[in-house]
Amino acid sequence: MIDFTRPEDIDLDASEKALLETFKRNEGNSLKILLSIYKGYYGKLFLSIVFFAIKHSPVWVLPIVTANIINIATERPDNAGMKILVNALFMSFFMIQNIFTNYLHTWLYAKTVRSVEQELRSSLVRKLQQLSISYHNEMQSGRLQSKIMRDVEQIETLSSQIFISVLSILLNIIVAFGVVIFKSLTVFLFFLATIPVVLLMVSFKSRIKQYNSDFRKEMEETSVRVMEMVELIPVTRAHALEKQETSKIDHQLSNVAQKGLKLDMSRGKPSIAQLNLSMGMMDVFHSESDLKCEDGTDCRNYGVLDGIPEAKRLLASIAEVNPNNIMVTPV
Repeated sequence: MIDFTRPEDIDLDASEKALLETFKRNEGNSLKILLSIYKGYYGKLFLSIVFFAIKHSPVWVLPIVTANIINIATERPDNAGMKILVNALFMSFFMIQNIFTNYLHTWLYAKTVRSVEQELRSSLVRKLQQLSISYHNEMQSGRLQSKIMRDVEQIETLSSQIFISVLSILLNIIVAFGVVIFKSLTVFLFFLATIPVVLLMVSFKSRIKQYNSDFRKEMEETSVRVMEMVELIPVTRAHALEKQETSKIDHQLSNVAQKGLKLDMSRGKPSIAQLNLSMGMMDVFHSESDLKCEDGTDCRNYGVLDGIPEAKRLLASIAEVNPNNIMVTPV
């Protein structure tokens, strides 16, 4: 039997040996393994990220241009029409460049991901050809098919989450922090103070990770059962065992649904530790606290239609508008 933990026991090329060494070295760290899989494609990935940031820029520019146009229309300075036209042309430039940069980003990213998918599947197929006949007799064919098709597909899904979804979130956070620092250092310090809370929330991921692992294993088992069922349909029909076979698959599908529901609920239902994060808020006020704002409004019976002055001034300083133009209403 071939031992895949010892690359010298297998006829491997240099790239396959490097891949096995990467798995051994970074075992337990999925992110490092994922990044190492893209070794040799880092240049294209970097260019893809650059073009992604450029093509994403209209999202950040549009609010600024819109605010400028509103301010010009409200204040009516000299050459107001020309200033509005300049802002409109500026925004048009960013919208037009989005067409070309989005194409370049998509081409670089898709070419890289599809190439890695093809190489991984090709490596798996070569390994299957090298394994002993006794191994294939003992291993279920549906499980092998799941490894080659579904598991490699999960790498593409994870890549999409990291290089598109997470990247988009990070860029938005960086730009938002930059604007907040420029506009109001106080608000930035408030956001900075929430970082430890966010990091604490990350520590709750272990249970979700376990549920996700259980769901994945159940899906793999389902793939095996379905493959076996399809292969044995002639035998099943010949012995009139259709109902028994259908009942077995229904039971397996029910297990998958239960595991999936458990995974979904773990993401949507706060744990005790998450709820305990807000307990400190219960100690901020007590029966002797002054709960009136500066104009004498009793905040316990919040009935001000346009908002209390303190909240209006805070938001006005961020939006750079007159506090009288701000409304803060209870939800």
